[in-house]
Amino acid sequence: MKATLLVLLVAVPALAADVEQVLLPISPSVVHCARDSRYETRLIAFNQDEKRRGGLCTGGACRNLEPMGSVELTGEYAGGSPMPSYVYLPKEDIDTTSMSLVVESASLVGDPAARAFTEIPVVRARDFRTGKMQFIGVRMDEGFRQTVRIYGLDGSQWAHLNMSVYDFETQELLHSCLHHVAPLDGKDAQGRDLRPSFGMECDMSEHLEANGRKIRIVLEPITEGLRYWAFVSITNNETQHFYTVMPR
Repeated sequence: MKATLLVLLVAVPALAADVEQVLLPISPSVVHCARDSRYETRLIAFNQDEKRRGGLCTGGACRNLEPMGSVELTGEYAGGSPMPSYVYLPKEDIDTTSMSLVVESASLVGDPAARAFTEIPVVRARDFRTGKMQFIGVRMDEGFRQTVRIYGLDGSQWAHLNMSVYDFETQELLHSCLHHVAPLDGKDAQGRDLRPSFGMECDMSEHLEANGRKIRIVLEPITEGLRYWAFVSITNNETQHFYTVMPR
């Protein structure tokens, strides 16, 4: 599988203390996944300041963020697994650089005009957590897959979490299992993580009957000191369109 293109936003060489990690849960890319699905992820950035920012770079190509200017980037074909990556923003620029990550989903065997668009959060390092995280009202509908993606802030860390799943109405424990996050890539030239550590529950319906019930998913770190973030995507197995459930 060809690696997804890494995106970096840099102005001048900066020390680690001068920048903040920003997570792109899915890198700008085009991927063909299971069930004849196609996903194209685009990163849109806007410089809302009246001074020029450094280049927004994907692979070997960079585009400058002009004063009050914007760019839109997507990667080339990247195989069959959408991967996360980090953006490093100078702290002095982070509040004036807005970014949006949008995924276009479609089926390769369906109507090519039947596309859907979903925005994925761009997550700052300060938003990563150390304690419990939960997702409420996740629907277990027939014909859909429920995927949990988990990101560790430290890209070199192996860590474990417990996942517990409860019936949303009765609070009965339906399922419990151990999950881990693991390193994906190494460091850049400045010694910074290229990607977060990562783990995934591909399809919750492999463990629970998809009978229309709603569930509550709880993540709880086992590894001390783990800082992590996660989200749930719920995907139609026929159209490949999906929506997201954010942590509470």
